Amino acid sequence: MASQRFEELLERNRKIRDSYEAPPLLKDIVTMTPKRGAICIISCADSRVNPEEFLGVRRGEALVIRNAGGRAADALRSLEVMGTIGDIDLIVVVHHSDCGGLFTTDDEVRAKLCERSPAHASTIKDKWFGTFKDIGLDESIRHDVDVIRQWPFLPVNARVVGYAFAIETGVLRQVVPGMQA
Repeated sequence: MASQRFEELLERNRKIRDSYEAPPLLKDIVTMTPKRGAICIISCADSRVNPEEFLGVRRGEALVIRNAGGRAADALRSLEVMGTIGDIDLIVVVHHSDCGGLFTTDDEVRAKLCERSPAHASTIKDKWFGTFKDIGLDESIRHDVDVIRQWPFLPVNARVVGYAFAIETGVLRQVVPGMQA
């Protein structure tokens, strides 16, 4: 039961809060000198794929956006907001092996949603879900890097790169090298 598992998470929170160290406040990060641009990592919401773990990201060191499949289209709104708060110099797209997006198609997702909510079939029929069974891992990364590089709000000097993370080995493999946007 999910609510019981969440109660376990709340209990863990009660145990750690005495030793909790607050991160720097946003106002302090934004006004820090010398001014450094931010790194933003876009990754999958899969709990097995945590950038803080596989990249060793420390608190306040990088912005992390997580969504189903680590897809760029879903991350743009967050990038737009984050980019108005501070400079983003590097955007890293990370997709991973054994991702649910590799094992289903948008048509399969649509069919399941229509079965669950037939009254909404007309709004579901044209939705994009970002699965990549048909194109594969590397092509999904290339696609998302291209989406971000063509994004009209991309900071002028920002670089966009793409990586594949192998959950079986922990290896991070570059798929799209960095270049100025």
